[in-house]
Amino acid sequence: MTTEAKRPTKPDANRPTSDTVAPARSSFVAHVARWAGLSVVQFVLVEYIVSATWRGLYSYRNNYISELGIPFCGPTGNWPCSELYVLLNASMVLFGVAIAAVGGSWYIVRRIDGRAASFFVVAGAGAITAGVVNQGVNYPIHSFGATVFFVFGNFGLVIAGGHRSLRRPIRVVVTALGAVGLAGYFAYMSGHEFGLGIGSMERIATYALLVGIVVLSVSQFKATRVPKTGDETT
Repeated sequence: MTTEAKRPTKPDANRPTSDTVAPARSSFVAHVARWAGLSVVQFVLVEYIVSATWRGLYSYRNNYISELGIPFCGPTGNWPCSELYVLLNASMVLFGVAIAAVGGSWYIVRRIDGRAASFFVVAGAGAITAGVVNQGVNYPIHSFGATVFFVFGNFGLVIAGGHRSLRRPIRVVVTALGAVGLAGYFAYMSGHEFGLGIGSMERIATYALLVGIVVLSVSQFKATRVPKTGDETT
């Protein structure tokens, strides 16, 4: 009685293999990172809308950003600000989610290192905290969240700017924006306005981070997979 030798089975042509699944997964993650990075622009638009509906003379130069996130303000705290104040808080939360997504996603596809990714994730958590707990609810917690957002976010830019996957001009721009953001924040915290107004100093720290995230995302717009070892270009 003889038995037929088993023929090697051919792989199912329709079944995804590890060689196809991994690039597809990393491409999806990079896609998330790109659009999350660009989504931070919504904060500028929402800030403008809420400030335009402020009942009173809101000044980008002299008023804090967080004043747009409370229903009442003024010297005695009973002046109505804007009925759209909730939008500013929601926008800050989305800003935080976007930064955390940028950090985690770009790290997965090896476009930033673990330090920068960790800083972005922590900064995102700070922004979410500041958005969920506005200064009218609990000022110390709100202030702590904002501080974490400013410091860790801009430090994250400085670190991310040194990654070798970035072209040299992009490295310089991203690093410089992080440094400007940190300088603006520490000047803001120490009360140094340099004739610009306290609101302007806070916005330097915020917008530098926002623009840095956008530049980082745009510069990596064609990155769709994990680079091979030693294959990252300068």
